[in-house]
Amino acid sequence: MEENKNIESTGEQKNNTGDSGSSAAESVPQPEPQPETINQKPETENMEVHHHAHDPAAPHHKKNWKSYFWEFLMLFLAVFCGFLAEYQLEHTIEKDREKVYIENVLEDLKADTAIYNSYSKNNKVLFELIDTLVYLVKSAERKQHVGKLAYTARMILPKYKPLYITDRTYDQMKNSGALRLIRSKQVSNSISSYYYSVIDLKKYNDAAFAWGSDYAISMGKIFDGELLLKIIKENKEQPAGPDALLTEDRIILNELITRAQYLYGAFSLGEKISHQRNIAAQQLISLIEKEY
Repeated sequence: MEENKNIESTGEQKNNTGDSGSSAAESVPQPEPQPETINQKPETENMEVHHHAHDPAAPHHKKNWKSYFWEFLMLFLAVFCGFLAEYQLEHTIEKDREKVYIENVLEDLKADTAIYNSYSKNNKVLFELIDTLVYLVKSAERKQHVGKLAYTARMILPKYKPLYITDRTYDQMKNSGALRLIRSKQVSNSISSYYYSVIDLKKYNDAAFAWGSDYAISMGKIFDGELLLKIIKENKEQPAGPDALLTEDRIILNELITRAQYLYGAFSLGEKISHQRNIAAQQLISLIEKEY
């Protein structure tokens, strides 16, 4: 009984001591916690540099034939696609250039048809003048019509117009090699054939100029020069007496008629060429409009 009491009294003393200690601890002010200063060193100091040596013998670095095949295939496809893109771009550009050239050729051909029609109308005037000239020179009453005779003879050359076609687009295409842009072989060949006739036109124009020069010399032997000048200045018939006719020599008069008929032949040849080229131009216009 006494031992139990001693044990209990001892325990109470301990509890009292603990309670007094806790009270003392609670009464003493505690210092406020200070923020911790973390000294962070650069990660680079803690990072380890690993040098991975390439070991061809290592299993994870070895490439098999499939890897090489796919690399080659991807490279090939990249180059091929670039080639296709460039080809398509070039094809588009050439197609646009072809369209521009075709439009210009059409404009030139339509201008040519207008030239041919105008040339034909002008030739009718020349033919009438030459016919009138021959009639008056052969007339027994030519001295009574010197003014009309001189005017008719003098106006033949000014009324003459050489035949030229519009070939600026064709020359540009030929010199730059752009004829290859014409996809239709039929159109390309027809264009070349049409403009090849320029050679015939040049020969005709050269011949007409040569005969015209000879004809002018013959006029100087027959008519007064002052009268001819007045006619060309005022572009109309001038009054003239018998003295304006310098000669009655049949050979000289016949020379004028002969050279005039050479001109008539040149104009007739030009009329034939003009008619043929006009038909060719209209056919070529229809072909181009059909194809494009």
